[in-house]
Amino acid sequence: MKTTSWPGTLRLLAWVLSILVTFSVSSCGGGGGGGGFFPVTILPPAGLHYERNAVVYVVGGPIKPNAPSHSGGVILRYAVDPALPDGLQIDPRTGIISGTPRVVAAPALYAVTGSNFAGSVTTGLLIAVKARAEPPANLSFENQDAIYTIGQPIPPNHPSVEGGDVSSFTVQPALPDGLVIDPLTGVISGTPNRLAAPASFTATASNSAGSTSTVLQIEVRDLPAVAPTSLSYQEPRALYTTGRPITPNLPHSTGGPIDTFTVTPTLPLGLSIDAATGVISGTPQGASAAADYTVTGSNTAGSVSANVNIAVVLAGTSVSIGSLSVARTNHTATLLTVGKVLVAGGYDDTITLASAALFEPATGLWAATGSMSATRFFHTATLLPNGRVLVAGGEDLTGAFRASAELYDPATGLWTPTGTMSVARSGHTATLLPSGKVLVAGGTNGGFLATAELYDPATGLWTATGNMNTARSVFTATLLTDDRVLVAGGTNGSPLAAAELYDAVSGQWTPTASLLAARLTHTATLLPDGTVLVAGGNGGNAGGGSLATAERYNPTSGAWTAAGSMSTGRTGATATLQLDGQVLAAGGYNSSGITQTSTELYDPTNGVWTASGAMIAARYFHTATLLPSGNVLLVGGANDVSSLATAELHVP
Repeated sequence: MKTTSWPGTLRLLAWVLSILVTFSVSSCGGGGGGGGFFPVTILPPAGLHYERNAVVYVVGGPIKPNAPSHSGGVILRYAVDPALPDGLQIDPRTGIISGTPRVVAAPALYAVTGSNFAGSVTTGLLIAVKARAEPPANLSFENQDAIYTIGQPIPPNHPSVEGGDVSSFTVQPALPDGLVIDPLTGVISGTPNRLAAPASFTATASNSAGSTSTVLQIEVRDLPAVAPTSLSYQEPRALYTTGRPITPNLPHSTGGPIDTFTVTPTLPLGLSIDAATGVISGTPQGASAAADYTVTGSNTAGSVSANVNIAVVLAGTSVSIGSLSVARTNHTATLLTVGKVLVAGGYDDTITLASAALFEPATGLWAATGSMSATRFFHTATLLPNGRVLVAGGEDLTGAFRASAELYDPATGLWTPTGTMSVARSGHTATLLPSGKVLVAGGTNGGFLATAELYDPATGLWTATGNMNTARSVFTATLLTDDRVLVAGGTNGSPLAAAELYDAVSGQWTPTASLLAARLTHTATLLPDGTVLVAGGNGGNAGGGSLATAERYNPTSGAWTAAGSMSTGRTGATATLQLDGQVLAAGGYNSSGITQTSTELYDPTNGVWTASGAMIAARYFHTATLLPSGNVLLVGGANDVSSLATAELHVP
């Protein structure tokens, strides 16, 4: 018996469907023998998304297969661009992603396209591969507070979880009779067969590195069915880029389960909604001004609506995103595990600050949070594995240097003191090591420091480790893929080209090849291939002030090579690795001392810098934070006149 190949099957199906679409099908009528004709309509697919839209895998660990969902027409073929990390593959018929990652891969956005003969739909998948497992984080469900009807099958209640790949889902206590949770996917389904009073159920997603939990409220009532009571979206205010797939926007509801979702007016071209789950996904095909879209979720008992504001802009656009309550420069910005950005400390034009603020990307709003116990700038802020933020050292405008450290707890919004460093230091670096400890090195407290010490979050104590070979301040420290730390440049009274490596196992520093150019207050970015891009900075008088040059360090050879030049010198600029692997350099001041609004992109594949769109405000010593959406949050800093309170989103 001859077997038809998949391409052959597609060709046969295409021929059959073309006949059905081109011609009408006769339908026999009764009585007088009258006939009628009806056209066959093939629908394009819509609302494509995955069980995990953002996930971190571990090298050498088989992943849990990631399956897609969608509405509209049947998808006949799936494709992904760019190619998935080595060891992962997509089934072109089912769209399921599976395999075992073989290499470390930086977070990147992958566009999955599902097609049939009527059209296609895309979705964005954010995938990273790390050397060690990361715990899952921020578990939630589509219907977090559900009211079900006895004897009526419930629509599957899908989980949403970030962070590491999940190996199992559990729930305590047992769900109401007739309902079950899938231990692999976390989907809650079934038909409740007994009344149940409102009760709390703790669902947990786990892997080898840890777990995350959420509390569900579930009630089972007698007839009649209950209408949904609320509906909201993960991103009620969304800013997208033309031609770039979005990470799907997920709904959350309470009350009776929602059977169908609709949206008015029609979403921007290229975006669509899954009628069954309400997930909004796709790739915007053209710019569109910010507009409100009303999503309605319905069941047989009623409906509820939510507003989603969507704007689509061209790549390289900056959009104002409000202002901080006070201007600040030389502050820190940390992306928390809960998705918010913590901005802390710095100084304005007159005083050093202890205050902190939170930015909520979902709403685009700023809110105050607890203040640090000490004013500080040129400090460091490090996100710990437990979700807290360690702030250490710094100085204030009175000339006092800090040895103190404190912890920010996102759950309470409060700071608490922790162990004090052995010496006060400012302009130092802090690097989170794979062990979970934090390496703090160098800086100044009136004299330049070569000392280094380790903070242990488990004990809250600092212990000395090996000293650097060169005392330095305002330098860079980069964790390499082999777990060593590369320190480069800085100053000990004059710009430095010296570089060295820290081995966490031995606690020792060893020299490596020097930079091609001495520089301080430059940037250093770990690229997806494991090399490090160093750009800009100040080379002093001998170096011509602000530098436009860039160079790359190869950890395998221990050598630096030229990496082209930016269009202008940049000191106090930021460099942010984008989801497509390019690096965005923004702002800084040039060799004439003029603060820049310009930005540019470095492409590691060809080593070329190209201009990107300008920022709204010229700024240096600001912060730049890559958000999960792929947009970059630029905050504060200073220009040629004063410190800044403004913030903007740059869409690369």
